[in-house]
Amino acid sequence: MSMISSSRSLHRLIYCSRHLLRPGDEDEQLGEIIRASVQNNRDASLTGLLLLHGDYFVQALEGPVEAVLTIYGRIGDDRRHEETKVLAAGPDNTREFSNWNMCARRITPADTAILEILERRGPFDPTRLSGRAALSLLTAVRGIQARTHLEATG
Repeated sequence: MSMISSSRSLHRLIYCSRHLLRPGDEDEQLGEIIRASVQNNRDASLTGLLLLHGDYFVQALEGPVEAVLTIYGRIGDDRRHEETKVLAAGPDNTREFSNWNMCARRITPADTAILEILERRGPFDPTRLSGRAALSLLTAVRGIQARTHLEATG
């Protein structure tokens, strides 16, 4: 997809990568990633959602094109990622993840509806997702995350 040139325009990039998190310590490491990302993303006007499932990350980043591409470049250099692949990139009119400078969710057995869909065609492999399918997956996770947050604060 084409990249846009205006720094004020909204740009969304969705990628997947194989994660290299230490086995058994994924939740703590995910928390570290989020704590570091929230302030950095707030300063850069970025929002997004990071999904961890199986051996993979799937993430949407949205904001000014230069900021999105800078963060994606850092992710490509991050030792916690390998086999990084862009699933979709380009301009958009609205933010899908505007409530979070960065949100993360690990798909667990409690997320049975999503797990059933993910595993219907065999082991989860986000490298086979289209950009539209990846965005649908992440927006479904956004809905679960929002409901979980409301239940916890309600």
